[in-house]
Amino acid sequence: MIACLALLIAGAAPRPNLVVFMADDLGWNHVGVDGLPNTADPGRYETPHVAALAAEGLRFTAAYAQPNCAPTRSAMLTGQYPARPTNDVYVVGSLNRAGKKRQSKVRFKGPPQSEDVSPEAVTIAGLLRSAGYATAHVGKFHVGGHRGPTTLPRNVGFDINIGGGKQGHQPVCFATRDGDDWRFRGLGDGAFDRFASPGDDGEPKHVTDAVGDAAVETIGRLAAGDRPFYLQVFTYAVHGPVRARPDLLERHGGDQYAAFVAGMDEALGRVVAALGDPDSDGDPSDSVASETLLLFTSDNGGTHASNAPLRGKKGMFTEGGIRVPLIAKWPGTVEPGTTDRLTHCVDSYATFAELAGAEVPGTHAVDGHSFAGTLRGEAAGRGTGIGYLFPGYLDTRATPCVVYIDEIEGRRWKVWYDYETDAWSLYDLTGDAGESTDVFAERPQIAAEMRKRLLRWLSQEGPGWRPKYPIDRASGESVGPPRG
Repeated sequence: MIACLALLIAGAAPRPNLVVFMADDLGWNHVGVDGLPNTADPGRYETPHVAALAAEGLRFTAAYAQPNCAPTRSAMLTGQYPARPTNDVYVVGSLNRAGKKRQSKVRFKGPPQSEDVSPEAVTIAGLLRSAGYATAHVGKFHVGGHRGPTTLPRNVGFDINIGGGKQGHQPVCFATRDGDDWRFRGLGDGAFDRFASPGDDGEPKHVTDAVGDAAVETIGRLAAGDRPFYLQVFTYAVHGPVRARPDLLERHGGDQYAAFVAGMDEALGRVVAALGDPDSDGDPSDSVASETLLLFTSDNGGTHASNAPLRGKKGMFTEGGIRVPLIAKWPGTVEPGTTDRLTHCVDSYATFAELAGAEVPGTHAVDGHSFAGTLRGEAAGRGTGIGYLFPGYLDTRATPCVVYIDEIEGRRWKVWYDYETDAWSLYDLTGDAGESTDVFAERPQIAAEMRKRLLRWLSQEGPGWRPKYPIDRASGESVGPPRG
């Protein structure tokens, strides 16, 4: 409260509440939003709450994340790429996931990595809490608990944690009876069991609805306090197993995935409604909606359905694996519309820090770039490109590579180095979002400049920048960055 008063006295804008609603494995265009192309499944998805958010907020058409679950969460928490040791999460599990049959035949070994954000990291929750915010996490966390309790949410900056631990997906989608009680067996250390009782229809509670219950309860609790708040609502949907509520399944003609997406959309709608009426009494006089920046996004590209016109899926570094939906709503501050500003999940850290007036300690490097100016309607670009370094294997979806996305001459380009083949490729994302044509040989000047930028990104200097490279199986030595 003191920090808020100080900002008001100084003439600065009041600090907003910050809410992130992140779906799991939701493809860039697996939502029903006007103007969002879906060439594989037009009209398949009905998401009225996402559509309303897009109509009332700012939609980012070029938003990127990491290619699968844990790396995106760690990047958002730290504002860092995996090359920082306080992040060090390149992939779920390990960097040697080529499969038993392939592992001994591939050219390289992946280096060791972490599954948790380091206890030494200044997480966005810890930073905002030190700046006077109340902080809360609801749902899937995935980047804590593998190395013990020091990396769990309550120990990395969150005042409230409902369900967050090392678990990567929901083992069950529905609650089951256990004597006189209902439980989600094996889920979230039992944190959602108090929301497990059937609703008025008597049907077993769905996990997405339980996450919605927990989110609504948490918003009511936070809004009743005297501090601005930061809240993460990370749903398990639409990660498999894909099992939708029976009524939604019937409504969508037996299409499990479309119905599962619809359930996620309902949970989003409940979060929006709770911001408009935190105590749920029907009287919106306690609304905090105009004081809240709400971001809707996904942790990676889709995996249960085609991402066309984008190529590939979750786990890949093609556009279908890394491009995600991102919508920002802040009534009275963010003007509705679209922006093609390049953005990455590491950018949310810098954005939230700027909006909260929180000073990041010099010991914690931040790779992201604030898009607060974009939210205010300023025509500002990101200022630099987006880089990906992957020094290992994720089954057949990803092999050792370096990828860099940036803009030259008013067009967006993507350069790619593949370690297995020692080959470069280049794609014009402005005209070829599906990456159908490699133009590396046809555009030598662009290729040379993009390769230079990629190598400059890898070789940057600064606190803790220690990229890991593939390890040659024959020599046991790191092969280092691509040759210039």
